[in-house]
Amino acid sequence: MEDGARGPSATVAPGAPAVPATAGVALRGAIQQVEVLRRDIDAGRLALDPAAGEQLRTALREQVDLADAWLERARGMARRVPLGRNPVGQAMAEKFERRAEGTDESCVAVLEQYRQVLEDAHNAVADAMRHYREVEQSHVESFTRLA
Repeated sequence: MEDGARGPSATVAPGAPAVPATAGVALRGAIQQVEVLRRDIDAGRLALDPAAGEQLRTALREQVDLADAWLERARGMARRVPLGRNPVGQAMAEKFERRAEGTDESCVAVLEQYRQVLEDAHNAVADAMRHYREVEQSHVESFTRLA
């Protein structure tokens, strides 16, 4: 059976889960968490102190930079490895190339999705900081009117 025909829950060796399926599950969880974060911010249920927010944004930006470096390396692996002209060598070379880049579960695809989640979280934190400032300004204006 071909590698791609086994699906996302395929095993590489008996009892060993396929890496893309595990990464996909973790990535879907991260996407859901960022979506919840975004909904809470948009609904006004979450505001973030700017000092804490900047620390978080710095950490997220560092992760984006790391993901960019990983992506560059992964794209460099997306080439056919010369493993001979026999059918087995050709099949293995194609398999390695496909795992690096070329499917929704390839290393490059997963890293691109991960990078996007980091960017979305970075933007959500910025919005939460903005919401904090707006709430803070509203409170200042309320107290000013009372005085």
